[in-house]
Amino acid sequence: MNLLVQCDVSPVLKHSKNLLAHLLVVFVLVGCASTTVQNPRPGASTQDRSSSGQSDRPLPQKRENEAKPKAPTIAPPRNSGAQTLLARANTALASEQPATAVLLLERAVRIEPREALLWIRLSQAHLGQGDSRTAFQHARKAIALAGSETNKRTAAWLQLANVYEAQGKDGEAKQIRNRYGRYSG
Repeated sequence: MNLLVQCDVSPVLKHSKNLLAHLLVVFVLVGCASTTVQNPRPGASTQDRSSSGQSDRPLPQKRENEAKPKAPTIAPPRNSGAQTLLARANTALASEQPATAVLLLERAVRIEPREALLWIRLSQAHLGQGDSRTAFQHARKAIALAGSETNKRTAAWLQLANVYEAQGKDGEAKQIRNRYGRYSG
């Protein structure tokens, strides 16, 4: 007595394939999502603010006749998750929401801990919160990670100059800007 039961599983497989295809499309779209940044002030582009190593908030004791050099453009992190978090953090910094930027950048640093740009931005976010001590630590970490990459090293040192200026150490800030200002683009 050999009984063979035959089941038609093709509708189940077809449903599974459709479900997998839909999930794949959703994940791709979510991963590729980008944020649009509004310029908070006329004449200032997002690239200028995000690559300059400076927050939109004026630093204390800023002199009108003393122009800060712009930090050079730095390539974004390699990891797409870190890139997305960095873009969202840049938007938060531009919107003067440093607490949100700190949270996003701390997540990005956990993904790509050896990326100097993330540490530079984290320093900027802490400086935006008024935490110059933590901003100093993160700027020094960025300098250490930048190594021989000129653009990253320059941006990290210029961020340290911003921290020194916020701490009232104008002499140290000026020395750094004099040394690294010539690399700006």
